[in-house]
Amino acid sequence: MPSRMRTILPLTCALALAISTHAQIPNGGFESWYSNVNYMEPTGWWTTNAVTYSLSGLASCEQGSPGAVGASYIQVTSRDVGSIVEIGRTTCGNEITGYPGFVYAARPATFDGQVRYAPQGGDVGQVHAALWGWNAQMTAREVIAVATYNITLPIASWQAFSVPFTYLSSAMPDTARVFIVASGNTPVDGSSISVDDLSFAGANGLGEQGPISDVLVYPSPAVDQLNITADEQLVEVWLSDPSGRELYRAKLNAASAVVDIAHLAAGTYLAHFRTADRRQVSRRFLKE
Repeated sequence: MPSRMRTILPLTCALALAISTHAQIPNGGFESWYSNVNYMEPTGWWTTNAVTYSLSGLASCEQGSPGAVGASYIQVTSRDVGSIVEIGRTTCGNEITGYPGFVYAARPATFDGQVRYAPQGGDVGQVHAALWGWNAQMTAREVIAVATYNITLPIASWQAFSVPFTYLSSAMPDTARVFIVASGNTPVDGSSISVDDLSFAGANGLGEQGPISDVLVYPSPAVDQLNITADEQLVEVWLSDPSGRELYRAKLNAASAVVDIAHLAAGTYLAHFRTADRRQVSRRFLKE
């Protein structure tokens, strides 16, 4: 009997945590901070502070006040650390130990928050959320839904955003991740994004999307181009990395297309497709 209790209790605790956090992002309002001797850290978030402070004496993620809602917000800044510009970024969860992210068991409709952006040069910022779950057939974790708010222009005063989740599976997630990124792939020193009041809202029902009957993505591995063929018309294609972070999006009006992937680093990626009636499918591919 005691050994059985040891088996059940962790699962019970995990389910309780999932229920208690299903409606919010931990410290999504950035009201809770703690001192890490040389700089402040947002509770429950991993940051690039240790990197930028050790190399430049400057924190990349700082507490700001007052917030759009409440007393505090987070300001994330890309920093020149000598030989490179380190992209300012933060993630809800721990990227170093265990599986990153936080326990989450729901299917929200939107990813909401408030943002300001002060880019340098032609920089771009991003606030992104991904929902993950275990796929027993694949015996691997998969991205179940993503929501991305891309920022290409300065935003001087607080601006609310609400981005719908794009669901790639009818499964229930067990984990969520949130990313805040101050710069794109070519970061510029001083680009700064301020974020506050992050949350998930609404609900999507299970099984609301039927499959697209057949989509082929080839070759895999691919070098410069990815070929797409389907047996019906597609209206949109987008690419993401394994974390669900969107890297490319384009409108289509055809059953076939060629996507330039020469700019992508070698690795594993996901290609996502949508039809006019909003059915979706995803395919993995390798880039050499």
